Amino acid sequence: MLIKSLFFWLPSHFCLCVYGVEPAESAVLNGGKPGPHMTQGIGAGVIPAVLDVDILDEVLKISSMEAIETARLLASKEGLLVGLSSGAAAAAAIKVAKRPEDAGKLIVLIFPSSGESDLSSPLFDCTRHEAQNMTFY
Repeated sequence: MLIKSLFFWLPSHFCLCVYGVEPAESAVLNGGKPGPHMTQGIGAGVIPAVLDVDILDEVLKISSMEAIETARLLASKEGLLVGLSSGAAAAAAIKVAKRPEDAGKLIVLIFPSSGESDLSSPLFDCTRHEAQNMTFY
């Protein structure tokens, strides 16, 4: 959650763009309707009272499948066990980083979730099925 009070510590000369992320299937912050999605922890279908939407420069929409694929990529390539909401945040950060106008800029990403709570989610279906089908001697 982006809470307005968190930004009081920033120096006034500091140039900062703040991006939000929400499930494409439930893009309420972008004016859409709430809908079912697999990205636990974000996209509840309401705008929380603690969220100051005025500090957001943009809200990126990330599909559940894109969040899952990015979280899996972070686990397999970077060794980071992150959850679905972190997969969505990373996918959004990658989209921003690929923009020509953002070339050479420092992009900071905060992972909002670890993968522990997602071990029984679609994120780890392949791994779970592989483990269930293992033969032990």
